Amino acid sequence: MSTVAIILLILLLLLVILSFVFAYIITHGLRMTLDVSWNWQQENVPGTRRFKREQFTDYTVKGPKGEDIHVSFIPAREQSEKYVILAHGYTDTRFGMVKYLPQYYDLGFNCIMYDERGHGESTPEPCSYGIREVDFLLAVLKDSLSRYGENIKIGLHGESLGGAIVLISLKDPLVKEKVSFVVDDCGFADIITVLKIAMKQRFMPKWLVYPASFAATVMYGISFVKARPIDYVKGNRIPLLCMHGAQDDFIVPEHGKRVFEATGGIRELHLIEGAGHAQSAVVAPDKYGEILKDFLIKAGIEV
Repeated sequence: MSTVAIILLILLLLLVILSFVFAYIITHGLRMTLDVSWNWQQENVPGTRRFKREQFTDYTVKGPKGEDIHVSFIPAREQSEKYVILAHGYTDTRFGMVKYLPQYYDLGFNCIMYDERGHGESTPEPCSYGIREVDFLLAVLKDSLSRYGENIKIGLHGESLGGAIVLISLKDPLVKEKVSFVVDDCGFADIITVLKIAMKQRFMPKWLVYPASFAATVMYGISFVKARPIDYVKGNRIPLLCMHGAQDDFIVPEHGKRVFEATGGIRELHLIEGAGHAQSAVVAPDKYGEILKDFLIKAGIEV
C-alpha cells in the first residue's frame, strides 16, 4: 500500500472516530438537576421568588411506552379554565420554565410543567432534538384534557428545544383540535444550522455535522437532518407567537423569522432587545407579559 493510501486511510479513520464522538456529544449534553434548575431561576429571575416549591403539586403521567413523565402543577389564584403546558430547553428540567410563571399566573392560568424525554427525572437517553421528545408533550396534553376537562382552554409554550417540540406537535390531530394557542420562544427551525454555528464557535469545520448525523443514526436511530420543526409549521392555523432574543447568537433570530413566515392564521413575531438565548423573559419580564397578554386577546383568550 502506498504512503498516500495509508495517509488517506488514517484520515478516513479519524473522520469516522470524530463523527461518532461528535454524535455522542451532541446528543448527551450535561443534564441539570431539579435543584440546580430551580436555584438558577430563583437567583436570576426576581419575579420567580414569589413561588415556593411547596406550592406545586407533583404527579406522573404515563408515556407512550409506559415511561414516567414527571409533572409539576401550580393552579391559578382563582378557579380558571385556562391552562398552559410549558416545555423546557435542552439539558434543563421542568423548573427551567418557572421564569414564565409570573406572566401566566398573573393572567389567570393554571400552569403545567413537565420533564421532557431524557431530562430531569426522566430516564436518561440521547436527545433527538424534538423528533422523539414530542411524544411526552402529547402524553401530557392528553392527560391534561382528561384530568382537567375536555373543554378547557389550553396552550403550549416551549423554550429552545421545548419551542421546537411544540412546533413539531402542530401536525398532531389532538393539538389541532384542542390547543388554543402556541408560543415558540427561541426554538429552532432546523437543528443543522444551529449545530453548524456551534461547530464554528469551536473552530471545527461546519460540514462535520453531516457525518455526525450519520453516526447518530447508526448509534441511536437519530438523524439531525430530519430535525426540522419548520416542516411541521406549514399550514398551521393555531395562533402562534414567536418570541426571540435579538442578541441570541446560538439559535439566531432568523429561526424565529422563518417560523413566523411559515405559519398561517393569527401570528406575531417579537425580537427582544438586549436578550440572548432563552433570556427574553429574564431581561424584559414586563414587556414579555404585555406582549403575551395582547397576543392571547387576539387569539380569543379572555385575560
